Amino acid sequence: MAANSSEARPRKAPRIHRFAIGVNVLAQIATVIFILVTINYIAFKHFKRWDFSRDQKYALSDQTERLLESLQKPVKIYAFFSADPRVPGGDVFPDIEALLKEYQYAAKGKVEVEMIDPYKNLSRAKALMAQYKFGNENVVVVDYQGHSKLVNATDMADYDTSGEMYGQEAPKLKAFKGEQALTAAILDVSEEKQIKIYMIGGKGGPELASDDLAAFKAYLERQNLQLDTLTLMNAEKVPDDAKALMLIGAKYDLSDRELKMLGDYWEKQGRIFVALDPSGTTPKLDDFLREAGIKPQDDRVLRTMPLGPITGIVRDVAGIFSDSSPVTKRLKGVDTMFMGQTQSLALTQMPMLRADPLVTAGEGYWGETKYQDMETTGASYDPKEDISPPLFIAASVEKGALPDASVNVDTSRMIVTGNSDFVTNEALTEANIDFVLAGLNWLLNREELIGIAPKEEHEFSLNLTDEQLGRIELLVMVVMPAAVAMVGGFMWAQRRR
Repeated sequence: MAANSSEARPRKAPRIHRFAIGVNVLAQIATVIFILVTINYIAFKHFKRWDFSRDQKYALSDQTERLLESLQKPVKIYAFFSADPRVPGGDVFPDIEALLKEYQYAAKGKVEVEMIDPYKNLSRAKALMAQYKFGNENVVVVDYQGHSKLVNATDMADYDTSGEMYGQEAPKLKAFKGEQALTAAILDVSEEKQIKIYMIGGKGGPELASDDLAAFKAYLERQNLQLDTLTLMNAEKVPDDAKALMLIGAKYDLSDRELKMLGDYWEKQGRIFVALDPSGTTPKLDDFLREAGIKPQDDRVLRTMPLGPITGIVRDVAGIFSDSSPVTKRLKGVDTMFMGQTQSLALTQMPMLRADPLVTAGEGYWGETKYQDMETTGASYDPKEDISPPLFIAASVEKGALPDASVNVDTSRMIVTGNSDFVTNEALTEANIDFVLAGLNWLLNREELIGIAPKEEHEFSLNLTDEQLGRIELLVMVVMPAAVAMVGGFMWAQRRR
């Protein structure tokens, strides 16, 4: 009986080692904290960004990334933006803010950004205004070792002002070109000295100091280009500091001596930009260009259009940028217009010389060879006498270039256009200035700036039918709350067991 009673006695519960449990919990917590800290440290030091926007709006170009990688010292960027709607350029602030974050990431610590709102930090705003000499405007200041450049917010965007002239609406943001402006500014301040370009004067074309080229000159100076006038008649040779020459709208020909100076410069890896005036009398200049691979054709590029009972002549030429040239490939799809008289150019391929079209006249244009009689006889296309499409109205030529374009060698480079009016104030468009800047950057071996194309603004709308809206309402207001309630009920029932 005694044995049976001892067997029926309940067993003693095992002893709980609370100290061991506590140590185990602390060890688990410490392990979790260590894992989280390690993951965050690795993510902070070795993170990666992707742009999943529809148009890769915030992805930097290869040119910008290479420039940022080549920086030897940090660049300071001050973005000065106010919320005052009366100050132009405020509508691009969100894009600029996002763009500057991409610059910081790509530069890997070599770009420091400070955002200043004058209404929130008045003292800092006044200090920057005094230091960099600007007023109450939305600007971005790029500072590199004491060399600074101001980029106005309005220069970072293209605006559609078509509705403004009828009083319908304010200018509408059409395209954002902040990367183009900021990269140019960084390049400007990081270069040791300004690049000097001489414009040949005294040939009857618009002079550098004239009002006709005021806007053109201002755009070039923003690219860290120093412009000066060169009168070949008074010079012994082209100055040694000339990185490029420009000849715009010459009405009078070059003398034999001037032509020899130009030829000697061309043979020594010279860089030349020629904008022809079709009405000019320049046979020697034409011969020089023809020997270089570009032949100006004695015609006028035009088309006709019906104007009621008569046929009108359209002399302004709509151009198409080539996508096969490094100068214009990034401008593909951008509309351009060469206003005024335009002549076409014929290209000749020679050994060690590569000629490429840059701009082609649009559909419907031809090269009228009997343009002198148009006012009395009218204009009509004659396939036997006139020049048939395609019509090249701008071209480039490179002398000494190798067949493999990826191999860089010292070469002579030239760009020729069959129109000179397109750079004057009255005809200068944003597309034309982008083309000129791309051409000059190619001439000057600044390929990192060529064709950083503007990011066009695209409106996106989602149109839903009443039936689709009803389904969304059912999903949001009934199905999703019911699913959450069911999951919660299931968890509650499991815990009650």
